[in-house]
Amino acid sequence: MLRHYLLGRYLDLKDTEDILAHSPFIYLRGVLVYSVLLFVVYIVYAIVRTYYIQDIYVKRITGILWLFIFFKWLLGFLNLYLDCILISKDALTVFLRDWILEYKTEVIDWSKILVISHRQDSLWDKLCGKWDLLIQMWNDIDFSFNDIAHPKKSASKLMLNKKNYEEAKKKKIEQDLEWDQRQFDILVDALWEVIRDYMENKNSEEVYEE
Repeated sequence: MLRHYLLGRYLDLKDTEDILAHSPFIYLRGVLVYSVLLFVVYIVYAIVRTYYIQDIYVKRITGILWLFIFFKWLLGFLNLYLDCILISKDALTVFLRDWILEYKTEVIDWSKILVISHRQDSLWDKLCGKWDLLIQMWNDIDFSFNDIAHPKKSASKLMLNKKNYEEAKKKKIEQDLEWDQRQFDILVDALWEVIRDYMENKNSEEVYEE
């Protein structure tokens, strides 16, 4: 998968169980906007050519504008395509890419998450099936990942992972307590053996002296 390959250049994906990304509709919006821009450039070029047919600089300038618009669209597409939430057993990792060299990551431990929900902000979001995923943390800091696809499924998956994390953590605590109890019992038995041997030896000495 292309996204998995590209993200592997920035992050260690060894423990990643799933990846949540943007809705495909936001890519379509970018395609439409930049297609209009390219068409406008072409119209301007066609009009200018009617007056400067043999002017090579018009062709060069138009070509440069086309390449600039195309690469700007491609860069914006990659930035949106790589923005995602990576789900692992112990935490969420939010990856946001900006331009070419700039990116940031934020790791959110499952134990810090209180509520996971989703919302729609407009009629356009409803028509396109786009939602915002909201994560509320224990320190009253809210995080939102905009324009996510399959919000109910994504929110349910996150809640399930959080539940599994809490159950695994609870089981680990119970195992640690059980191990501590066994160690304590062994220590008590050892001390009891020492005390019993001491009392037996002391009784034996008293009998011998008599």
